Amino acid sequence: MKVGNEIFFAAVEEQIAEGKRVKITLVGTSMQPTLCEGDILTLAPVDGHPAVGDVVLFRYQGQHLLHRIISVADGTYTTQGDNCVSTESCRRDAIVARLVAVEKHHHVKRFVLRWFGHRGRTQLRPWYFGLLAILMWAPLNGLGVPLDNYIFGLRADHLLHASVYLFCPLFLWDLYGRLGAQGRRWAVWATAVGVGLLTESVQYLLPYRGYDVNDLVANTLGVTLGWLVILLIRRYKSMR
Repeated sequence: MKVGNEIFFAAVEEQIAEGKRVKITLVGTSMQPTLCEGDILTLAPVDGHPAVGDVVLFRYQGQHLLHRIISVADGTYTTQGDNCVSTESCRRDAIVARLVAVEKHHHVKRFVLRWFGHRGRTQLRPWYFGLLAILMWAPLNGLGVPLDNYIFGLRADHLLHASVYLFCPLFLWDLYGRLGAQGRRWAVWATAVGVGLLTESVQYLLPYRGYDVNDLVANTLGVTLGWLVILLIRRYKSMR
């Protein structure tokens, strides 16, 4: 992750070269949830060769990155941010320092990022779609749950549909990482709408469930709202 400018890191490298430890305030999101913006990081000189699992500061394509070493082969270190899909490669002489201590901040934010950052989404994805199938296809009508009542003038079952599908684009986002920004956006939206259409259409074939076009509309509205929230958050981060 990019954590500063070249003038700043020139001073960091100078102090590291003198054998000193340096504290910096983290800016960036690629190491979430392990490291969050605002955390105070202590960097120290690297003794010998860093090992797999170490988080290191290194020079890469004209910038300084702070990522975790995931493999070492023939003197080449492969690194990856805990919240990233892509990897980088560098030689030993490009590695400036090693992370040795962290002062944690933003505990609530860390909890959210733990489950909705890249790694958390990967872990939760099968559980989310499993729960989605249960909610859409299980014989809930026989449980006596009052889903046909109204909340603020809206049917409870329609609110349930919209709220459940709100998270669908989030869990699909990483699956289209190889597409360009524009293609990724529309691919995620179209796939999420397709998931809503599929789960609702299957109910037409189930004798204990009923197909309702209003539920399909609620699914699509939930998907679209979640999709727009993701786009707004990403736009906000790109402007910072």
